[in-house]
Amino acid sequence: MLSLILKQTNWSIIGAVFGFVIGFFIKIYIIDIVGLADWGKYVIAQTFSSFSETVLSIGIPFVIIKFIPGFVENNISKASRLSSIFLKYALLAGGFFITIIYFSSDLVNQYVYNDISGLDWILFVMCIHVPISMLFGVVISLYRSVLRIKEIVIYGTLISVTLRAILTLIIFQFFDNIVHFIYVEIFTQILVLFILLYLFNKSEFSLFVKSNFKEVINDDILVDYGKKMFFNSIIAFISGWALSFIISITLSSEDVGAYNILLSLAGLMTFLLINLNKVFAPAISKLYQESNFLELNRLYKKTTFFINILTIPLAIIIVIFADEILELYTNDMLNYREYLFFMLIGGVFSLAAGSSGTFMVMAGLEKKNLFIQIIRASMIIILSLFLIPLYGMRSVVILYVSFMFLVNAIQLLYIYRFIKISPFSRELILLLLITVFGMYFAVNQEYNFGILHFIFIPIIVYLLYFGLMFNSVRRLIRELR
Repeated sequence: MLSLILKQTNWSIIGAVFGFVIGFFIKIYIIDIVGLADWGKYVIAQTFSSFSETVLSIGIPFVIIKFIPGFVENNISKASRLSSIFLKYALLAGGFFITIIYFSSDLVNQYVYNDISGLDWILFVMCIHVPISMLFGVVISLYRSVLRIKEIVIYGTLISVTLRAILTLIIFQFFDNIVHFIYVEIFTQILVLFILLYLFNKSEFSLFVKSNFKEVINDDILVDYGKKMFFNSIIAFISGWALSFIISITLSSEDVGAYNILLSLAGLMTFLLINLNKVFAPAISKLYQESNFLELNRLYKKTTFFINILTIPLAIIIVIFADEILELYTNDMLNYREYLFFMLIGGVFSLAAGSSGTFMVMAGLEKKNLFIQIIRASMIIILSLFLIPLYGMRSVVILYVSFMFLVNAIQLLYIYRFIKISPFSRELILLLLITVFGMYFAVNQEYNFGILHFIFIPIIVYLLYFGLMFNSVRRLIRELR
């Protein structure tokens, strides 16, 4: 099981690394043309669009991952009908939403965002993403449910990211409006969506069959689970994006853009974990249903160590080259240097919790995870509304890191109490102790780097970690054979 999960995860890692690297340079390229303020408007519109998509999706992607694998094995015709229903719903609900937002984007801008110049049209164009992303979410969840991660990476990431980057480089030779970047994203996503739909329909099972919404509505098990996951996803989104939203209505668009950049860099701490979870989620559900807790515990420990040994050295490297990385965007980003350090350090130690959130959702602890997210969202909203107007970005970063720790700690307590498993192993604890010293050195170093340093220092950092953890890494590699 470990070998299968990590081999499938390798495809996700390849896609995630490729997507981040290309996206990293494209973001620098665009911000250099449109400016940090216009990038902030793009982020504001993206947050609004993503929240709308989360609400309208009503937990369908989670339902697919939870139930479709079982139907594929035992009742393929039902899997086909349910998939068709979910696709039709995404198309109808998304189309209705676009119609509404077309006539109300100026009102949203006026009453929610205090009438930011030019935001109303950006909001509408960004919201065209909603039905496309809903359809994309259904298709990607179907691929995940049958463990077809390779196709997701090839078409959903490699081709999509490459095409988007090429079109962006060409189009922004002639335009300097951030809306044109949204046009590129929409075109690319539609093209890839059609490819994925065609391939899945051809190789797995038909997605375009006669179906009736009543088959879902009358299935109490599907509906009850969908309700749980709908509320979980809404609350999780609010708790995760509340800071970004409150920043957008209390601080400048420059701060919004800067915070988005900081989140992107800090997100490197979790992008491997996120891609592991895409493969790990169905496995957790399967092992939990079989009551195979010994295997669950072993997988939890091994996968957590695997993610940490690959990710933590990257955090050290980012901290070492922080000034050089931030200056790539704009010199103004150097004002946010200390905030980046704090978010990266928080992200490193949050990694010790591994796939805690996925375990909660896939191992029968959905209600408890919902309770955690409700508390988090409520406290973040209350504290941020009070603190951000007084202390600005400093309070934003402190709240971000503090609640990340709080949520991970509570999730681990629940998982251990009800399932009796944890991510902590001797190897992981030793790795974290080494990282304390490594992070201290990285934060406090001051050196003028040359070109060769950007090649050799990352290699040296990874060699040091793998050398110090040699026996643990060797055992993990043996299990993958």
